[in-house]
Amino acid sequence: MLVILAACGSDTSAGSEQSASTEDVTTTSGEALTTGGTAAGSTDAPTSSTSGVDSTSSTGTTGASTDADEPATAGSTSEPGSTGEPGSTGEPADTGDEPPVDLCANQDDAPPAVDAPEAINDDPAFIQVYVNNVENLKIQGEQCPGDWTDLIASMKSIQPSPDLFLVQQISDSAQLDALVQRMTDELPGIFEGIIADADPWTQLSPCGKEKEKQTNAIIIRQGRFSRVGEKHVWQSWVNKDGECVRNNQARTRNVMIKLHDKIADRDVTVASLHWATAQGEGPDPACARANVLEADQKLRKKGFGGDLRIFGGDFNEPDRKDNGDWRPWYAEANGEVGGALNYRDPIFRACKSGGGLKACLDDNWTIGGDRRIDMLFGQDGHGCRARTRRAHTITYAEAEAAAKELTGDTDPELNYSDHRAVRAEFYY
Repeated sequence: MLVILAACGSDTSAGSEQSASTEDVTTTSGEALTTGGTAAGSTDAPTSSTSGVDSTSSTGTTGASTDADEPATAGSTSEPGSTGEPGSTGEPADTGDEPPVDLCANQDDAPPAVDAPEAINDDPAFIQVYVNNVENLKIQGEQCPGDWTDLIASMKSIQPSPDLFLVQQISDSAQLDALVQRMTDELPGIFEGIIADADPWTQLSPCGKEKEKQTNAIIIRQGRFSRVGEKHVWQSWVNKDGECVRNNQARTRNVMIKLHDKIADRDVTVASLHWATAQGEGPDPACARANVLEADQKLRKKGFGGDLRIFGGDFNEPDRKDNGDWRPWYAEANGEVGGALNYRDPIFRACKSGGGLKACLDDNWTIGGDRRIDMLFGQDGHGCRARTRRAHTITYAEAEAAAKELTGDTDPELNYSDHRAVRAEFYY
């Protein structure tokens, strides 16, 4: 926890604390979630405008992919049954009704075969998604220095170029514009940003002024996606005195947008999330379960949803406890460990397919060298686990190598962020 606090800032900030509303957050089975006597709801406070930030420019150059496909895992099937009315023989008569179709019977099958990725993804079968807490685009000479451009070099070295990039901890609209412009200049495609708050309120940070403003964003490739309606923004929960209330930091303002995939002619809803670092008392000390249940409800909100639902971000909560057990929020989210929400975690899927599951998950840490707190989750429009391929955690060494290959001069002591990025292909 000390690592996160130093990198991201404490939970002491300006802004008023919002208590939970009476609208219950429920599981997909209808179970109401209560949080310390007050039900977690969908109060979207503090409020903000609903307009995003757009930036466009020229196209960039291409790179090569090094990832291999993952083996298939057998799916489950439902067993048929029949009903009927009593006949003249005294035996139930077969009405000929077909058993209900199990839409998720093949959810764990391998994704469809596709051509080798090219610089720009024009394959209607899948979209290329990245997630990263960019730590306010760290540069040399700052109180907490880094080199965020190494991540862009890594993106440039892999085909295809991002279709979606879920971003946490960007400073404001000006810094998002800089990131979008750099992506447009360096990568194949023209990119556009949607930000939670264009000018977020300030907070205290051990990294000083460079990190006093923090918010979240979604970057889309314009050739792939167009917006459907307005963005939706809401505040994460935090545990205060054993009760889940709305956190008061600008950096925990989540942002969601519905998009139309112009190549696949399908709709996708995506959300970029950042949860609080503060811990309280009770069975859900970080209100992580309340947060993941609400994220699922938001993605199903009227006017959103679609053929894919994808959320990702900096959850500030690992997937596992110190004893190796799944944390309740993660056990709720990941359908492959029995989670009722039934989302796919692409890194989990890749590790499960390759064997040595928990050792592989350890290798895919995203902060501090031992914790995986930055993740992607996906689900199709029927509520089945989305099929994924080529899930990968971008190491500092490979980002550094990509930057050195492209520029010939980098500083190996400076990482692109305190958080390692994750990418994956999501299939319709």
